[in-house]
Amino acid sequence: MGNRTVTALLSAALALAGCTAAAQSNDHLTARTRAGLVHGASDGEVKRFKGVPYAAPPVDDLRWRAPREPAPWPGVRETTRSGPPCAQGPNRKDAAEDCLYLDVTAPATGGNKPVMVWLHGGGFAEGAGRDYDPRRLVARGDVVVVTVEFRLGLYGFFGAPGLDGGGTFGFQDQQAALRWVRDNIREFGGDPGNVTLFGESGGAIATCAQVTSPGAKGLLRRAIMQSGFCDGTIPKNLTPTGSPEFHFFRPAAEIDAIGAAAMRALGCDTVDCLRKLPVDALNPRYPAFGSAAYRTPSLPEDPRLAIRNTSVPMIVGATRDEHRLTAGIMALAGYDWSKAGFATLMADAFGAEPAGKIVQRYGRDKDVARAWAAAFTDSSTCAQDVPGYARTYDFADEHAQPIADLPPGFDAGASHASELPNLFEVAGRKPITDPYYTDAQRRLAARMIGYWSAFARTGDPNHAGAPAWPGATGLQLAPDAIKPVDIDARHRCAFWRSL
Repeated sequence: MGNRTVTALLSAALALAGCTAAAQSNDHLTARTRAGLVHGASDGEVKRFKGVPYAAPPVDDLRWRAPREPAPWPGVRETTRSGPPCAQGPNRKDAAEDCLYLDVTAPATGGNKPVMVWLHGGGFAEGAGRDYDPRRLVARGDVVVVTVEFRLGLYGFFGAPGLDGGGTFGFQDQQAALRWVRDNIREFGGDPGNVTLFGESGGAIATCAQVTSPGAKGLLRRAIMQSGFCDGTIPKNLTPTGSPEFHFFRPAAEIDAIGAAAMRALGCDTVDCLRKLPVDALNPRYPAFGSAAYRTPSLPEDPRLAIRNTSVPMIVGATRDEHRLTAGIMALAGYDWSKAGFATLMADAFGAEPAGKIVQRYGRDKDVARAWAAAFTDSSTCAQDVPGYARTYDFADEHAQPIADLPPGFDAGASHASELPNLFEVAGRKPITDPYYTDAQRRLAARMIGYWSAFARTGDPNHAGAPAWPGATGLQLAPDAIKPVDIDARHRCAFWRSL
């Protein structure tokens, strides 16, 4: 038998097995997952695999069911384009129900790297993992980063009487992604036994939930929570327009009651009826769903209580001026802060008696927007029940780029989410290489990547050449001013706890 005949037979055999000759070579851009082979791209420093399915599309009969394994595919699947954001009402046109995909970014060479799994912000109702490019974090931190799309709002947290898994489908998706990492990440250069789950805002609150969930046990080793923690509460009047207090975690019975009301409004007696409705028909009910259900198999206990019984190593922190972002967005929407009555706002939010003390403490600032934001920032910062062993930080770059376009001249300070461009290239924001940033800000970004990746590697953010991050106190993260800080004192926590 000639060499050509042998080669042809071998090629045919590989094809029948769902493989290709390329997959049998040392092609570091082809990786094997449990569902099939994927092929990515590289720029020489990092390699990327985008739009990798980690679960079956949650559509039709799989809407509001636990995530299922993706169907195997033959040959090699090209993974050079991210999947769509998950459906999130009528406001994001590129979103879809078929969205359970993830992106893997890894160093171009080497293996057994620490793995960091990112959960995006946006509450539990909006946002997308694809909006955060982790290239710098991967290249400089020498880690593998996985960004995840998961069901949101009505599609991720709908509940109804008798619906199995109601109120937690988005969390179940996150756990399915973590299982995918456990089963597949070694092929991409990651260590499945060294996984750090991290997120910001709603993604940080979800990270807390996963730390306490039985379904995530053994799937993560460490956690980083940025501008969000287990309290999961938005105070009344966080927007000064009469907004009620909002809880990210609610008992399952409350979620079921909201779902039952939505079913009646949509003219359905059963969940199967809802599964047949198109997205456009469901969108009017979308705003009703943004809380996750506890007293469920996924979240047996309220995470605010359950977190006290875990010893998972954590980094927990926030920005120094969190709620200036909210104040700026309100100004952009036409709210006239120059005419706002600070005492009235405080009384409406916190009650008449506490308001007098709050006005005495914060009312000296004649800028009402800034005083209002400081009061809400400090009250929410001090409400967090952070375990004593957690490393804490206060991001304090007063000239950080805000995560949203605000009115010209508005003093955003170190507002909510303004730390993110230090770790990622964020869609719609200037990259750290842009002249907008100073050299001192770029040094801060490099330091933050160093701390985050060192923590993912060893559980200790301290590393050679960086200012020490002591375990007994918080760390201020500011350009050329990284140093220990008493976060309780900075945010007047003794005062807020006395109220």
